[in-house]
Amino acid sequence: MPRSNKEAPTLPIDDVSPFMEAYRTLKANIEFASRRKPIRSVAIASATPGEGKSTTALYLASAYARAGQTVVLIDGDIRKPTLHQVIDRRRSPGLSDYLLDPGMMPSYVLKDTFIGAAFISAGRSVPNPSDLLASERMTELIALLKQAYDMVIVDTPPILAAIDAKILAAKCDGVLLVLESGKAREKAVLKAKEELLLANANLLGAVLNKTSRKSNPYYYEGYGK
Repeated sequence: MPRSNKEAPTLPIDDVSPFMEAYRTLKANIEFASRRKPIRSVAIASATPGEGKSTTALYLASAYARAGQTVVLIDGDIRKPTLHQVIDRRRSPGLSDYLLDPGMMPSYVLKDTFIGAAFISAGRSVPNPSDLLASERMTELIALLKQAYDMVIVDTPPILAAIDAKILAAKCDGVLLVLESGKAREKAVLKAKEELLLANANLLGAVLNKTSRKSNPYYYEGYGK
């Protein structure tokens, strides 16, 4: 993916920029993979912090919304969430609040956004986010959202920082591994890939992020099966 001018996306998202075109290409690649097996939920992960997974999740959700498809974006990084700040929504109520309260309806935590996607923020800080994410209620939430939306996109914590990412990746139909150009270390990337496969996650491919616009404007590599 091309490097954006700012670290966090801001209004408006330029629909005709090479930056946005790269995410439309990524969306198309996911749809190609769906021909083998339907993919209605995708986790966005990275090996380490700061590689651009949250930005990738946000712009990918925008690509689906701009194509006229319904999409919901979930901030699954309960430990260190950022998407609610970018989208300018409250952190709570959100995902953790929903998972903690059996009587809460999904509609209570769904929020509108400027990108046209529905959004579920991370929710309040909890001491045991991995336990919440591993719960049957989380599995049921993804299933409910897949019935209501064309695509569910989940931003996860870094794979090597917490088990949360593997839990979420395994609950989704597929996972994309975001790598920062010039930063990603081979050892960390291979370890992240190994962890995802051990979790029986469906690794769709890797996205090379923050590339120079002088180089290839986008890059996507499917690992294949």
